Amino acid sequence: MKLLKYLPLAVLLMSAVTAYAQDRTTKPTAKQLAQQQLTIEPGIGINPMPISDMLVSNVVQYNIKKRLSVVSYSSYTFNNAFKRTFNNIHTNYNYSLSQKLGVGTSVYSKHMSHTFALLAGVKYTAFKETLDNPEFEKVSASVSSFSPDLGLMYNLKLGTKKYFFSYRMYLPLNPYPFKTRDINAIDGNLAYISLELGLGIRLGMPSGVK
Repeated sequence: MKLLKYLPLAVLLMSAVTAYAQDRTTKPTAKQLAQQQLTIEPGIGINPMPISDMLVSNVVQYNIKKRLSVVSYSSYTFNNAFKRTFNNIHTNYNYSLSQKLGVGTSVYSKHMSHTFALLAGVKYTAFKETLDNPEFEKVSASVSSFSPDLGLMYNLKLGTKKYFFSYRMYLPLNPYPFKTRDINAIDGNLAYISLELGLGIRLGMPSGVK
């Protein structure tokens, strides 16, 4: 009978130990986050200036070491997404495909990580426009070209479990200062700044983390 008096206390103690163990395994530390070797982060975003473009993108990050990672950034941009006709000129299509690779470094905190990366690659742009004026015959013109794509990316991962929220900003370094040192060329850089939101998944989670 005396043992029954201590049974509730024993159950309470066991529950506390179990809860503490679960808390320790479901909240990875900054060191554990660094050990999560691979992340895949699809997202959507815009180029806000001068005319908004819509884009879909994907970032793959592989952590070689805690502070060193390899980053792949792929994107498809739907240029001039909200203004397809202007002054009797209709845009049949206008898009860009970009693939960049680079290296980055990360800073970890309790619930998030910040990655800064230098990326370089190539961009393919194609568009076709048609002059559709009742006073003239319809005339179409199409152009496609390749160009270098170099820039800096900031990537925020918010959340410490397998799935997390992602925010990133990409700042081009072309045409200024990569192609020209003319400060007026910075308008071209501003036209390709991207702001993106998405979801990510961690592969290779530490044991016990879900």
